[in-house]
Amino acid sequence: MLSRGSALPPRSLIALIIGITVVPLAILLWLGWRLLEQDRLLENQQAQQRIELAADLVVAGLQRVISPYEQRMVTGGDQWLEGAVVVTFRDGLVEASPRERVAYLPVVKPLWEVPDSTFAPGEALEFEKQDHLAAIKLFSQLAISADPAVRAGALLRLARNLSSVGRSHEALAAYASLSEMEGVAVDGVPAGLIGRYARCKLFEEAKRETDLRSEATLLDTELHSGRWALTAPVYWLYAADTTRWTGSPTEHQAEVFGEAAGALWERWKSMPPGKSATSGRESLAIDGQTLAVLWQTTDDSFRALLAAPTFVQSQWLAAIAPVVKEQKVLLGLRDSEGNSISGTVGTTAALKATRNAAETALPWSLTVWSIDPPGPGRAFVLRRQLLIAGFVLLVCMALLASFLIFRAVNREFAVARLQSDFVAAVSHEFRTPLTALRQFTDMLRERESLTDDRRRLCYEAQSRATDRLTRLVESLLDFGRMEAGARPYIFERCDCTELVERVVMDFRGEAQAAGYQIEFCGNGPAWIEADGGALSLAVWNVLDNAVKYSPDHRTVEVGLNRGRATVSVWVRDHGIGVPAHERGAIFAKFQRGNEARVRGIKGTGIGLAIVEHIVRAHHGRVELESAPGMGSIFTVVLPLKE
Repeated sequence: MLSRGSALPPRSLIALIIGITVVPLAILLWLGWRLLEQDRLLENQQAQQRIELAADLVVAGLQRVISPYEQRMVTGGDQWLEGAVVVTFRDGLVEASPRERVAYLPVVKPLWEVPDSTFAPGEALEFEKQDHLAAIKLFSQLAISADPAVRAGALLRLARNLSSVGRSHEALAAYASLSEMEGVAVDGVPAGLIGRYARCKLFEEAKRETDLRSEATLLDTELHSGRWALTAPVYWLYAADTTRWTGSPTEHQAEVFGEAAGALWERWKSMPPGKSATSGRESLAIDGQTLAVLWQTTDDSFRALLAAPTFVQSQWLAAIAPVVKEQKVLLGLRDSEGNSISGTVGTTAALKATRNAAETALPWSLTVWSIDPPGPGRAFVLRRQLLIAGFVLLVCMALLASFLIFRAVNREFAVARLQSDFVAAVSHEFRTPLTALRQFTDMLRERESLTDDRRRLCYEAQSRATDRLTRLVESLLDFGRMEAGARPYIFERCDCTELVERVVMDFRGEAQAAGYQIEFCGNGPAWIEADGGALSLAVWNVLDNAVKYSPDHRTVEVGLNRGRATVSVWVRDHGIGVPAHERGAIFAKFQRGNEARVRGIKGTGIGLAIVEHIVRAHHGRVELESAPGMGSIFTVVLPLKE
């Protein structure tokens, strides 16, 4: 039966096995991790290269889109879409195209007006003599003059005197006529602006709120439409009252263009004279709005295209939208002060590329971000999966190899221990019959006076010891031949019942001497093909095993059960039994149960191994039913041969 005393490998050997498997495995895992990290860095580098290329393509696209506008600006085109205007500085004057898109200019060309002396007689009547009616008559005559400058000055003075005498309706009509005049000025201010503004003042004095709001709205529209060429101070003087009258201050693109023209005018005046032709692109922040500026200078002129954000978005950025979409990026623009102009703001994408205005020759700094969040590409994921799968396989193989090595070493140590136990058991088994032989031989030699009955008892004891020794030797020889596959079997047809009964009778003599009772119950003839000697040895070993492991119960039962195709030879004892965890291994060589070791039961551990070998050679099987303390039933099942 199985022994629990199987030896385990020493700790040093276990540590060695762990060292030669775990340490290289850990090194390989570390190297694999480093390889994955390098692969990931390479993937990120490739992704960054792709985003850098996308930035270069976007820059090239913008340059390609903007260049035709620069050429058109130089050639003097005046048909510009909404949101763009060209300003030109030449000979101390400023021109804007289209003119109506600029609210005011740094300098304006003076309008035609007559000297104040032309109206001196009428003003003398008005201010010195306080004769407003005479002044009205004189100014009425001048108001129909063929000279528009004279007519404008006369209408202003006529309306003023009419208002002084309470003829407001006529004064408003005179101011209305004045507001329709173009190309002339009064005291350096366009006549039309003075007329429109004067009407608003009269409505304000008369508290005609509805008429005032309507007239002020018209004035506001004309101011921002660029009807009159005004400088910034004049414009803001009238615009301030206009805003007060309308009650709703508004932001106008024309004012932004006017402010930008003034800033460029100041820069041009500060340029050193005789400067050679140059050009450039830049951004200009005006009142929270960033304009794109394309400019060019010559020896005597300066020309610039001012593009509002709406124009940049609709004409330039829209033109490169297919490139941005194809590259799968987001585009952001910033001016020279870092203010966002267009596109994505505040993104935290890790993959981005930035191009400064200085290196791209564009009006803005440009940044592109990847639409997709940064992550491993398909190729990297595939490589990582393959590498991980390889490492998992390697780990499994290493663990399996370690387990197999440990199991093999453990088994070898167990076999070595079992062989050592076997040698000790065999030595002990040999010692018992040899001791008996020696004792009875010495008794016969030294005591010549023994009676014949005593001598006969000694001879019988010697015979039993010799038989036991012979069986032990034969068992060892048979086991060796079986292990080597050299045990010959000679099969002959025989009666299994008769064979078993004969073995029981032979075994009974020895068992009875030890105080055991062997009971046999046959069931008629059962013909089989068998090697009589080998099968007898198998049955003897089962009986010997039953007697050996039944120290407290001295009855062993043997019987045969005949079936349709098989015959079963069973041996039942009432001994110590076999635990469930030992049943699967009791037929292995050198295995003995823990209970046998504890109780000191003799045995070599090869008896049941011989039984199983012989029964298998007869195309049969051995079955076991047992429970600790309840005994065991060993059943040899053999095929019938009728």
